[in-house]
Amino acid sequence: MDRGATANWNANAGTLTTDSGALINMPFSTIARYELEATPSATTPEELLAAAYAACFTMTLAEHLAAAGYPSPSLRTETRVQLVRPSGYWEIPAVRVHCSAVVAGITEHEFLEIAHAARVRGPIAQAMRAEVTLTMSLEGLPGREWQVPLQQA
Repeated sequence: MDRGATANWNANAGTLTTDSGALINMPFSTIARYELEATPSATTPEELLAAAYAACFTMTLAEHLAAAGYPSPSLRTETRVQLVRPSGYWEIPAVRVHCSAVVAGITEHEFLEIAHAARVRGPIAQAMRAEVTLTMSLEGLPGREWQVPLQQA
């Protein structure tokens, strides 16, 4: 499976469209990202990351629970992604996840063991540790494309 999204940006705002059509020209902006009084209908990359992690963790946990003999659990996952600027650069220091679950017949130890496995084995969790390949092109220079090596900051 290969899923994607396209972001278009102009001045201080942009739109985001996903291959599935779940998001079509969804607005995002610097105002939505950095100001508390942001337009409620605009999103941010951090909010999208929180949504992706919440969905992925919940699906992965449900799959792991079913494989362990606990099918059809009731799960509710809330994810918070905080954006901070401690030293001039914006960064995400942590992703906070809270999951409420109803799983019949499971022990606390087994539940925590399965939840930990889901936390580290979900595809989004793995992607957050993955190498990123960046290819750039500059309009006006036809046929020119650069592979940009990413270096640790």
